[in-house]
Amino acid sequence: MVKNKINLNQKLFAYFFSLSMLTILVLSLYSYFSAKNALMTRTYEQLNSVKFEKQQNIERFFNDRLNEAKIISNYNNWVKILNVLALFNDGKTPEKIIKSSITEEYNLHLKKILDNGCYTSADIQWQDLKINLNISDKFNEQNIEFSKICRKEKTTYEINASDDIKFIESGINKDILIEIPIKKDSSEKIFIKIFLKINMSVVNTMMFNTNKMNGLGETGEAYIVGDDLLMKTTSRFKENSANKIQVNTAGVQSALKNISGTNEYPDYRGIKVMGAYGKLNITGLNWVITAEIDTHEAMIPIYTLRNSIIILAIIISLLLFGIVLIISRRISSPVIKLKQAAGYISKGNYDVFLEKTSDDEIGELTMAFNEMAAKIKQQTKDLYDERSKRMTSVYDGQEQERQRLARELHDGLGQRILAIKMQLERLDNADAGLKQKLIDDAKKMLASVSKEVVSMSENLMPQVLSEFGLISAIENLCEESRNINGIKINFNYNQIPTNCSRDIKTYTYRIIQEALTNIVKHSEANHAEINLTFENNIINLSIADDGKGFDKNNIRSGANGINNIRSRTEILGGGFDIKSSPGNGTVLNIFLETNNNTNFDTK
Repeated sequence: MVKNKINLNQKLFAYFFSLSMLTILVLSLYSYFSAKNALMTRTYEQLNSVKFEKQQNIERFFNDRLNEAKIISNYNNWVKILNVLALFNDGKTPEKIIKSSITEEYNLHLKKILDNGCYTSADIQWQDLKINLNISDKFNEQNIEFSKICRKEKTTYEINASDDIKFIESGINKDILIEIPIKKDSSEKIFIKIFLKINMSVVNTMMFNTNKMNGLGETGEAYIVGDDLLMKTTSRFKENSANKIQVNTAGVQSALKNISGTNEYPDYRGIKVMGAYGKLNITGLNWVITAEIDTHEAMIPIYTLRNSIIILAIIISLLLFGIVLIISRRISSPVIKLKQAAGYISKGNYDVFLEKTSDDEIGELTMAFNEMAAKIKQQTKDLYDERSKRMTSVYDGQEQERQRLARELHDGLGQRILAIKMQLERLDNADAGLKQKLIDDAKKMLASVSKEVVSMSENLMPQVLSEFGLISAIENLCEESRNINGIKINFNYNQIPTNCSRDIKTYTYRIIQEALTNIVKHSEANHAEINLTFENNIINLSIADDGKGFDKNNIRSGANGINNIRSRTEILGGGFDIKSSPGNGTVLNIFLETNNNTNFDTK
């Protein structure tokens, strides 16, 4: 199964686009959560501010009522009022006169305190008598009600105020009252209690505000909860909620433990809200105050920001898609062209040139590739020319060898065989003595032909090389050259492996034979030296003479001897070096590599 290859363009696009998307994602998430945290912090600060403001107003309102209660408790004319009430006890004074007296006393001394809209009624409890004063702008004797009449003897009184003034919740409706105890004398026994009923509509007005600019928006509200977990003020969402709705939220529970703070929790409706909560400091009342707003409304700006970030991220992603696509193609295009050009070169097409499109590393790589292609082309041409020269040298050598063999066969063997044929033809007409002489001459001539055939075969493949080894063959070659040409030749060698390849033996022999032939024909030398050594699997051959030398830079193309030596050396994978200059002789250095280092030839 062939796997789908992912090209460079696709990889670059994937890397760049993934990195860009990761950057966008990180920035978007960072922006979103930073904005969310900032918005939540601001919302909690705003809720705290609303809660603090309303807490201050409520506590100030109840503290003002306490101050008013202290003024009332220290009122000096309570004795007078009680004496008027005593008249009611004797049964002689008409009720109308008593009510008129109380009304006059209220209007003169208490109206300025109680007639401020913060109270709905006032009750005076004296012994077994209870007077209810319905406070209104038109207070008169018709507003006074006696709940019970006691008949007691008239006495005189000394009134002492009590410091134990507090707020209490009373009755089924849990009305909020200020209890003002007044003592008859310096004893601890309370003689009179005054109860002022707080007008909770004033409190509701301070707590309930539907203005959107109040910091609570469309779903926010502030309310008070008592330790009975009942809402004490009006709910924004439910009518007649005072003392009817149970509020058992996490914020209320924390505030009742005297812990102020902010948090996110479900409210009394089960809706998730953000709230600020704390405890009210009101004598006698264990109340807490909370300011809350629906989380959804508070988070609308962050939801809008989230949607904007998503839309912006999509737009940026589309733009990046196009930009990254263009950039990846621009980067990968030169590399793809280099790959295609390399494919052309691998197929033998060296006429490749790439245009440089940039001054960066890609441009430098393109120029280097063009230089490489040009060098490969030139080296290929040089190699082809060299190969052609070698082949020409081989063919020329073969042709020369054929011509030499033809000449030898024609001039030597051919003529002798013809002479033998003519000698044998004379046998038909010769007498017995002449026949014997002709036969003896023919035998001598055949022996000479046989010797010449052996000589020719040795030139083609020396018998001594196959029978006695490389060293003996070279020694024999040197001996023949000394005897025939008179040149003094020294041959030095060390251990040479006997079981090296036949090609190495034959080509080494032919190289030395060719070199000696060149020395004899061209060098005019008196002395030559051949050194053959073996070390580290390398056969080193050095052939030097003291002849006239030559300029190696002017070797003619027709110098087949040197070319034959070079060709044979390179066929074996060896190295060839020639050193020569006019008047200084010539030195050939050749090395041939062999993997054999055993069975050395010492002779």
